Order: sequence, then C-alpha cells, then structure tokens
Amino acid sequence: MPRFLRPLNSIFGRLALLSVGLLVMMQLTWLVIVDRERAVVEADHVSRLVRLVLDPAASAADGSSERLAAALGLRYVDAGPQSTPPGCPPPCADTHGPFETALRADLPPQSRAVFDHTETLMWIRYGPSSRWLVIPAAVPPISRLLSASALMLFLAIAIALLGAWQIQKPVLRLARAAREFRLGHRPPMVLANGPSEVKGLIGDFNEMARELSDAEQERAVMLAGVAHDLRAPITRIQVRANLVPSATVRDGFFHDTESLAQIVTQFLDFARDTEADTHAPWISVDAFCRAHYAEAEADVDGRDVLAREPLFELDLQAGDDFRLPAVELDRMLSNLVENAFTYGAPPLCIATSRGNGRDRLSVRDHGKGMPEAHFARALRPFVRLDPARGGDAHCGLGLTIVRRLTRRYGGDLSMHNADGGGLAVVLDFPSRTPA
Repeated sequence: MPRFLRPLNSIFGRLALLSVGLLVMMQLTWLVIVDRERAVVEADHVSRLVRLVLDPAASAADGSSERLAAALGLRYVDAGPQSTPPGCPPPCADTHGPFETALRADLPPQSRAVFDHTETLMWIRYGPSSRWLVIPAAVPPISRLLSASALMLFLAIAIALLGAWQIQKPVLRLARAAREFRLGHRPPMVLANGPSEVKGLIGDFNEMARELSDAEQERAVMLAGVAHDLRAPITRIQVRANLVPSATVRDGFFHDTESLAQIVTQFLDFARDTEADTHAPWISVDAFCRAHYAEAEADVDGRDVLAREPLFELDLQAGDDFRLPAVELDRMLSNLVENAFTYGAPPLCIATSRGNGRDRLSVRDHGKGMPEAHFARALRPFVRLDPARGGDAHCGLGLTIVRRLTRRYGGDLSMHNADGGGLAVVLDFPSRTPA
C-alpha cells in the first residue's frame, strides 16, 4: 500500500472515509436536486407574474398592471427591440442558470432573462417587446445556499468523525494490549466498552490474558522449584565424585554435573520475572563487550600474538550511547555465546551499530548455519532441533530467554544465515537518548 494511504488502513480511517464519502455524496446530490427544483418552481411563479404585467393580451387597459408592478416593487424600462436597457449589465446577454433557463422556457420566443453579476436584480423582456421589467432577485443567490450547505456538511463530518473515533477507541486499546501481551509484558485489564460485540471480545481477551498469565506464573514457579531442588543433589554428586578412584569416571561425573548445573541455571533464568528492573544499572554495550570478550594480544611473557585462532572478533561501532542493564546484557550475551559455541564454530563475531533510530547487537558464528524453516521452532521454549545441532547441556531455552529479555526493552530478535557461513542472531533495540 502506498505510504500516503496507510493512515486509511485502520478502523478509524476506513470508517471516516466511508462516512465522509457518503455525506459528501448526499450533500452534492441534495444541492443539485434542490437547486434544480427550486429554480423550476420559482421560474413558474415569475413567468406568471411577467405575463400578468407585460403580456399585452393579459394586461388591463385601465393601467392596473402598472399599479400592480409598482405595488410588487417592479419597474419598467423602455428600450428598443435591439437596444440595451439602461442599467442592464453589459453586454446584457442572457444568463444561463437553472432559474433563467426554466423561465425562458415558460415565456414566448425572443424573451430575454438577464441576472446582474450580484444576482440581486433581473431584467426580463417579454417576447419581442421593447419594454423590460426589472425584478428584485426572486431566488436566493447560490452563494448563500452553498454557505449553508458547507456549514451543514462540516458539522455532519465532525459528528461522523467523532462517532468513528468512539467506535474504534476500544478496538485500539485492545490491539495495544494484545501487542504488549505478545511481547511478554503484562498489560492491565482493558476497559470493556463500545458496541456489544467489541465488549464481548475485550472481556474474552481479558479472561484469556489472565488465564495465560496464571499458567505462565505456575510454570515459572514449578521450574524454579525443580531447579532449586536439583542444586543440592548436584552438589552432593560432585562431592562424592571426588571419592571415585578412577580419573576417567570422576571426569565423567564432573562433566555430567556441570551439564545438569547449566540446565538448572537456564531453568532459573526462564522462570525469572518478565518485568524490567527499573533500578538496574545500565552499561555501555561496547564497553561490556570489550571487557568480557576482548582477548589478550600477547601472553604473560610479552611474546608475540598467540598463534591460535581467536575465539572472538569484535566490531563495536555503536558508541557509548547504546546502553542496556548490565545483568540483563550479561544474560543475553552469555546465552548467545554459549549457543554459538555449542551449535556453531569459532571465531564468534560480536558486532554493534547504531542508525535509523535503532541500536543493533549481533552475534555470528562460523558453523554450518541453520535451515530457515527451523528459525521459528528454534525460538520456542524447550524445543531442540535435529541431533546434529543438539547438546547434552541444553534444554532449548537459550534463544527463548534472549528474545524475552530483548522484548522487555522494546527490541526484537531475528536470525539469518551469514553469507560466509554460520548463523547470525541480531538484536534490534530502539535508540534511547542518554540521561
């Protein structure tokens, strides 16, 4: 849809367009019909008056026609058949409005009907007669009718727009609440008003949101309880593993307990409250990435750069104005880096940028990537893809946690396969003015 038509692609826009269009059509139709009909009626009345005072056959010989014309405020002007009567606006040619046209149709041939430019006086000649009759305007000027019609149309449009706004207002509130709920926030109950169908829809949405919030809270409590209860057995297993004489078996125990501890940590992260902590300290994303993911360029003896392939590559271009809460940023990057190491291959490229009102943080690995058909499934909780991308220390919550945290701060998560290979996870946030 073209950009200039997008405001009309809403309930209010369409209702307003429909209402205004119908009102304008009705007003124009009314103007045409009323103007035509009133012209015909007035022309018939004036033609009878003209016959009475100008028609020689109908005029009385005792001069009563002149007395009647004077009593009605009419006056005679004598002029030749081919001459212009004094006072008639030059060139004194017939005017062709609906009234004049209907009037000449009721008079004999060669009759003339001329309105002046102010439409306050009319000069009428009856047939080829040399006498003209000057009549004050019998029909109100069209400008007065247009002014009254424009005022009526303006009031009708204002009332129609107000009604359309009132109709779409509860739907707009419902749409905003649904968007907030989809982003993981807990919107307040939507006020149920408007038409009965909309009130029913809002009531059902409020009930659905409450039930889903209760179910999510119950699931979070359950996961937190299970994760908390598992920490003690995991710790006891680690202690007892130290008593195993075989180093191979002992290392296997430690590997399994580390995997269990990591799964428990993901359970606790997922079960945390989804509301943002307004008192959490914010930190520059670029500074955080440099502090935690920039590798040393030389060993402790001051020798040259390490020969091994680096684990991380940093491309930090956003600047200090790109800030996020330190704890939440650590959780996002930890999950993304862990996911990239598990399913992809180093080096991991961590990049930031700022532009077009958006701040961007991306983490890209150099593995085999992921089929696009699996992108949506990878973001669902407790969903792991095919065994080729599986891991023994993951329960399918990493990307889900990252997306929830991203949405908490008004951002969004997207994925794509990089041109040079590997999967890139991109977090886009609205740019904020630094306090």
